Amino acid sequence: MKVVVIGAGAVGSHLARTLSWEGHEVVLIDNKQELIDRIAGSMDVMALRGNGTSVSLLVKAGIEQADLLVAVTSVDEVNIVSCMFARQLGAKMRIARVRNQEYTNPETPVSLTELGIDQVIHPEQETAREVVRMIQHPHAIDVVECAGGKLHLVGMRVEFKAEIIGPKLEELTPKMPDLPFRLVAIIRDGRTIIPGGKDVILPEDIIYVISRGKDLQDVFTLAGKSREISNDIMILGGGMIGRMVAEMLEAQKRYNIKLVESDEERAQLAVQRLSSTMVVKASERIDFDLLTIEGIDEMGVFAALTDDDENNIVTSLFSKHLGVGRTVTRISKPEYMPIVRAIGLDAAVNERILTSDAIVRYLLGGRIMAMSSLQGTDAEIIEFIVSEKSKISGKKLRAVSFPEGALVGAIDHQGDVKMAVGDSLVSAGDRLVVFCQPRAVPKLEKLFM
Repeated sequence: MKVVVIGAGAVGSHLARTLSWEGHEVVLIDNKQELIDRIAGSMDVMALRGNGTSVSLLVKAGIEQADLLVAVTSVDEVNIVSCMFARQLGAKMRIARVRNQEYTNPETPVSLTELGIDQVIHPEQETAREVVRMIQHPHAIDVVECAGGKLHLVGMRVEFKAEIIGPKLEELTPKMPDLPFRLVAIIRDGRTIIPGGKDVILPEDIIYVISRGKDLQDVFTLAGKSREISNDIMILGGGMIGRMVAEMLEAQKRYNIKLVESDEERAQLAVQRLSSTMVVKASERIDFDLLTIEGIDEMGVFAALTDDDENNIVTSLFSKHLGVGRTVTRISKPEYMPIVRAIGLDAAVNERILTSDAIVRYLLGGRIMAMSSLQGTDAEIIEFIVSEKSKISGKKLRAVSFPEGALVGAIDHQGDVKMAVGDSLVSAGDRLVVFCQPRAVPKLEKLFM
């Protein structure tokens, strides 16, 4: 597939890297020379300097042969116009990153679809949804729905008192024959381990498991998670993401929400938009005294969602110091992501990864049904459909030579979802949920052809 990406910021560069890893031909356009130079030296993509609305530059990028144009600059109008030109020049699909809700409001008389945009991506909305998922599953680091919502891939940190610490994995199943999950990865010292029978689980490991939603509490208990998290929530940051999160939580009618914002205009807008959330006006961006007065130490969850990464990290650490059971931290700078868990924060959300995943999910079709990147790891969860001609159709999993860095977690056979084991039989039409590292994706795709 040939993809033209306009905008080499955090979202565009992450998307380009992801698509390049998976063997696609990628052309990246940006008007900043320093970004072009950095990308040209670090990725296997064609990097061109210029404006994405330039017809001559789009032609130079080979837009007439492009299967997809993705416009993810910080300017909505540039993204929209780029898609309009791309349609006229022959690009088969067009995706635009659009922040302004005026453009996406159903009552707006101008249709983005009629202008040539096949799919609109809203980074703030994707981020808000992820924050809400993190709040709904307070013991999880990552949560991804699989198999149409029948399964969840959940990342969690193993406590010292966990029952699953100690024995080799091949010894764990006989001891616990009714294990409600399938272990697909262990994150230890920053490394992603695809587990085998000889591996063991250690305290402070981050494990990724696939489980049914109804069994998640049992999984958390096995990992040593026993503390209840209250429904009292404090949100720091009344920008678009903070307001969206509060609105989504209000709709569930079971949370007590307090939103803290230092900007007068944003605070007033939050008061107008929210019905049951208590909005508190702060005097400065980091106001520890105010947070203490407003009862941060009594909160079950503290969500730091301002536009300032450093502010979010510092206030999240402050809340952990005071004993808050759960933190959710918004991180925009990619260089901060690897350290978030190392310094003791619970969950981080990153707009570039979430937006990139939303675009990739739209692209996927045929044998691949869904894909999500996992924050803080170099891994993905992918759902493959087994074709009648597939090399693995009619075989048991133990008879299939899967590439290094890949592990089947579950099989959905005509709606009947089961955890994957060596004796699991694979049939045409089955949906396999696979945990894998990027290098394994091309070989996996060949298996399912």
